Amino acid sequence: MPDDPHGPRVTAAPQPMNGLLLLLNLQQEARQAQDEKALRFLMVNQTRRLIHYQQAFFMAIGANGKARLEAAANIAAPERDAPLSRWLDAAATAIAAGPEKNRPHPVTVQELPPALGADWGQWGAGHALWLPLHGPDGIVTAALWLTREKPWTEGEQTLLVQLAGAYGHAWWALTRTRRRSGRWALNSRRVIITAAVILLILAIPVRQSTLAPGEVAPRDPMIVAAPLEGVIRRFHVQPNDPVTEGQALFSFEDMVLKSRLEVARKSLTSAEAEWLTASQGAFGDPQSKARVAQLKAQVDLRKAELDYAAELMDRVTVKADRAGIAVYTNPNDWLGRPVTIGERIMTLADAAEAEIDVQVPVSDAMILENGAAVSLFLNVDPLRPVRGRIVHASYEPGMTPAGILAYRVRAELEPGQDTPRIGLRGTAKIQGDRVPLAFYLFRRPLATLRQAVGL
Repeated sequence: MPDDPHGPRVTAAPQPMNGLLLLLNLQQEARQAQDEKALRFLMVNQTRRLIHYQQAFFMAIGANGKARLEAAANIAAPERDAPLSRWLDAAATAIAAGPEKNRPHPVTVQELPPALGADWGQWGAGHALWLPLHGPDGIVTAALWLTREKPWTEGEQTLLVQLAGAYGHAWWALTRTRRRSGRWALNSRRVIITAAVILLILAIPVRQSTLAPGEVAPRDPMIVAAPLEGVIRRFHVQPNDPVTEGQALFSFEDMVLKSRLEVARKSLTSAEAEWLTASQGAFGDPQSKARVAQLKAQVDLRKAELDYAAELMDRVTVKADRAGIAVYTNPNDWLGRPVTIGERIMTLADAAEAEIDVQVPVSDAMILENGAAVSLFLNVDPLRPVRGRIVHASYEPGMTPAGILAYRVRAELEPGQDTPRIGLRGTAKIQGDRVPLAFYLFRRPLATLRQAVGL
C-alpha cells in the first residue's frame, strides 16, 4: 500500500500553543463529523496536522475481537485482499486480544505472534503506535495504527491520547445506533435460531407410552366357586400349592347338612311304611285304597328330598376338576365366613400358561391396539422386564379393587423368556404409535386444560 504520494513531510514540531489549538480544532471537527466515513477520513488524514506520521490505518474491532482495516491515509478504499491489509488485520487482532489492548502504546515485535513478527520489517514501519478508541462504556470498538520511522516522544503520545479520547467518543456516538441494531439483530437471530431448534426438537417422533399397574396372571384359569351356601370349615391346600385332578380343595361345615340328610332319610322311611300299610289294606278297605296314590306321592317327595340332601353332602368337599396351582388369598380370610352359591373362592391356574394383566386408568389411557408391546417391570426384579403383546383390551372401563376406573388389558408373553411366577406384580409400560415429542410432553396438560376450560 503506497505511502503519501507527496512523500514524507518534514515539519517542525508544533509550538505548545499551536499544538493545543490544533488539538481543540481536531476535537471539534470530530464532534461535528456527520457520518462514520467522514470521521474515519478525519482520523487517518487530518491527525497529521497535529502529529507527523508516515501512514495511519483505522482498524474496526468487532464484538468477537477480530480487527478489520476500514480506512488508510491517502487511500480512498483499502484493498481487502492486499497482503498488507491481511497482515494488519492479523496484527491488530493479536494486539486487541492482548493485555495492552486498552492502553495507547508503541507496538513492539514481541507483542505479535512469531509468524507475524517475522514480517514486521516487510509490512511495518520502524515505529508503530497503537491508539485504542473507546467511548463512555469503556469498550474498545476501533483503534488507530500510526507508523513512522522516528520513535514517538512522550509529548506526542500525550497529545495523541487526548485526541484519541475525543475520536473514541465521536465514533461511539456515531456507531451507537448501529451497534444497538446489530445487537438487536444478533439477539433476534439467536431467538429465531433457538425457537427453530426447539420446534425441531419438539417435532422429533417418539414412541407414545403409558404406565399402569400390572401383574402376572394365569391364562384361561378355572374358577372354583362355592357350590352351596354355607361356612367354609377348612382348606385342604395352601395358596400356590400344586393340585391334581380330583384332589380335595376345601370343605364346608356339614352339621346342618348331616341333620337334614338324617331327617330326610327318616321321613322317607316313615312315608314308605305308611304307603306299604295302605297298599296291604287296600284289598279289603276301599278307604285305604283311595290313600295309596297319595301316600305314593309322599314317598316320591321324601325320596327327592333325600337325594337332594345327599347331593348337598357330596358338595361339602370341593374337589379339583383339573390339575393346576391353587390361587387364592389367605385361608384365614375365608374360614368361618358365610359364602353364597357361585361366589368365587379360588382359581386353578397352569403355571406354564401365564399372561400379563394390566389395569390402565382412564386418565392415562391411550389408543390400545392388539399387538402393541408391553413391558412389565416386576417389583422383585425391575432390571429384567417381562415382555409381551396385547391380545385384548376392554372397550369399557371398570372399577378396580383400589376403586380406580380403568381399562383391563391382557397381553400374552413373548416366546424365548422364562415364565414368571403367577401373582407377581409391578409396573407395566404399554407402547403406542409414534407421535411428535410435543404431543408426548403436553398431552396430559392439554387434556387437563381442556377439561378445565371446557373447550
